[in-house]
Amino acid sequence: MHPQVQQFVEQFQREAIQNGSFRQKLGRAELLFLEEIWGPEFQYKFEGLKAEYPFKDLKGGQRFADFVYIRNGLRLVIEIDGFTTHARDISPADFDDHLARQNDLMLSRWLVLRFSAHQVERRPHVCRRQLKQAIGHGYSLTQSDLAPEDANMWKLRKQLVIQLALRQQGKLRPWEVASAFRISSRSASKWLKRFSTEGDFSPAAEGVRTKLYRLNHYPDSQHS
Repeated sequence: MHPQVQQFVEQFQREAIQNGSFRQKLGRAELLFLEEIWGPEFQYKFEGLKAEYPFKDLKGGQRFADFVYIRNGLRLVIEIDGFTTHARDISPADFDDHLARQNDLMLSRWLVLRFSAHQVERRPHVCRRQLKQAIGHGYSLTQSDLAPEDANMWKLRKQLVIQLALRQQGKLRPWEVASAFRISSRSASKWLKRFSTEGDFSPAAEGVRTKLYRLNHYPDSQHS
């Protein structure tokens, strides 16, 4: 087990014992998710990720999510479903409850991502790709608090540039912005400088001119 995964698991177990939670162990699929999916995708950095996260449904009932990621306005639930538990042997009432649980999460403004245990074990590369896409999509949604018809041009530009950065692991160069939006390199540099002063990007100095910008709320760029 990777040392950072071991540290995450031990911290989870300590907190579960301290809080008196009856869920004090992670299953095989959850451990594989940490080791083979989240860890490799985000350089084994787990800030914002919580396991066996408790929450209440809309009727006040106690529920648990396998994992949640809460950071910079993003609220993502990650569920890992075993086939026998969630498909073959499930009763009609349990199936109804299963769907109601997911609906409650979505109505409470959570973004929900689901993997099967088989996917986690046999297709981790697909899970890593979808996880990154889900986080990118979630972050883009947090940037759109105004309706499109009410948003000004700069806000729209910022959203589009952020989406471009999310597709490129949180890193952008002025020429990439210029190419994507068919503007001059000078204009692209002005855009990125403006978004840096607004706190969305951080410049990475390379010589006299800044040639690389990092998206501040992207998991990798926060800790690089």
